[in-house]
Amino acid sequence: MAQIIISALLCLAMFGSLAQAAAGACREANGTAPVSGSCDAYIECKNGVAEEKICPDGLLYNEKSTGYPCGYPIDVECAQGQSRLQAAQPTEDCPHQFGYYRMGDSSHCGQFMNCASGRGFVFDCPEGLAWNPATYKCDWPDQVEDCDAEAFLGFRCPAPAVKSELLGEQEEDYTFHPSPDNCQVYFICIEGRPRRIGCGEDQAFNQELKQCDDIDNVPNCSSDIRAKGAEIKAARAAAAAGRRKQI
Repeated sequence: MAQIIISALLCLAMFGSLAQAAAGACREANGTAPVSGSCDAYIECKNGVAEEKICPDGLLYNEKSTGYPCGYPIDVECAQGQSRLQAAQPTEDCPHQFGYYRMGDSSHCGQFMNCASGRGFVFDCPEGLAWNPATYKCDWPDQVEDCDAEAFLGFRCPAPAVKSELLGEQEEDYTFHPSPDNCQVYFICIEGRPRRIGCGEDQAFNQELKQCDDIDNVPNCSSDIRAKGAEIKAARAAAAAGRRKQI
């Protein structure tokens, strides 16, 4: 009988300590709080009652959020050494239920996938840019750690010309190079790594000016590109004339 009473008292004490711990997790009657040792679990408090919850796979608990408490890892400060409570839940499309993930290898860096509830949606960066998983943005390929800018863009920067200090020549921080395939595209080489720049539809790269110029001023463009540029100019002129008539 004495053992039963002691066991009952121990159970009551344990229940009381758990209830106290849960209540202690609520810093406010309504809100959320982190779970020690986890990046994706959190405590949700409603009217002072605490309930432990977990973010969807691929998202982490964001203590600073004023709305939905789960966010993408890039927006969350997760202390080193903490681990998630849940294992990955991959699908045929996605490594996690939610998140942004680059597709392709180091020479194919321009696509990424947005995963939502395990379904993947593929997007392309603007031409010449690569998906940067460190910033969740499309970026210059030379700024993306695991992207081979030369292989991705199909252009290798030539070796810089040797400068003479005796003649007062200085090393250039960057150089300009026309695309070998398209007169409306050129490359800027910065520290030996290329960036692709496209001119407007009615413009082309002028090697003498080292910038985009009216396509009529660039003699090395093909007849097809020139014809397309002329059509665009004519369409713009017609649209401008129409607007003037309406005034």
